[in-house]
Amino acid sequence: MKKFLVVYYSRTGNNEYLAKKIAGELKCDIEKIKPRLKSFIFFLLKISLGIQKIKHDIAGYENIILCGPIMMGRFITPLHDFFKKYRKSINKIYFVTCCGSSFDLRDDKFGHATVFKRVKEITGNKLVHCEALPICLVVPDDKKEDGDAVMKTRLSDENFEGEIEERFNRLIDKIKNEKQ
Repeated sequence: MKKFLVVYYSRTGNNEYLAKKIAGELKCDIEKIKPRLKSFIFFLLKISLGIQKIKHDIAGYENIILCGPIMMGRFITPLHDFFKKYRKSINKIYFVTCCGSSFDLRDDKFGHATVFKRVKEITGNKLVHCEALPICLVVPDDKKEDGDAVMKTRLSDENFEGEIEERFNRLIDKIKNEKQ
């Protein structure tokens, strides 16, 4: 059995960047979640058309690292569909997100703590850890309150430094050192 598989969904590229960075650090396989139909309207209406079949054998991995966005305080449909479809095959799961909510607003209606509670409800005892790496950690200080600037910011090798890099490194250490 292999140790790790990173599975991700990304609309803007931030969570793809993060997923690839995690997979690189863990030297593990990675796979993108592909919805059957790409439409933001279906997300807004909370309609699921499912996801395409994952190529990797989920049961062949000790740990799945699910990486994806939080939108409007929701565990979005492609991520939920992944867990629903592969629930029985998953041994342990981590949820990691590059999201728009800051740590100050994590308990807000649209904050990541609300989604983490939902993820725990959905995944139960299979969940090992949830981690947020908010995009505001790479936004210049004078733009942190500018919602438009935050939403347009993309993770890159040039801005992945400072606090976000420190938090990322702690996450990788946690994943590597977790009792398996």
